[in-house]
Amino acid sequence: MRVATDYIRHAARAARKCAGDPLGGAPEAPDPDFYKTLAKALEEIAAGLEALGKEE
Repeated sequence: MRVATDYIRHAARAARKCAGDPLGGAPEAPDPDFYKTLAKALEEIAAGLEALGKEE
């Protein structure tokens, strides 16, 4: 079974951007798109875990 990870990886990149540049750059405030992407990523994680639970 292939688990979708596009939104999960996109949310991780956006979170790193909000945390700031590791070289000392200023962090950016999360925008509405960040929260939308984060919600979608969490939905994909939940769906993947439910699918794995059904396989057992």
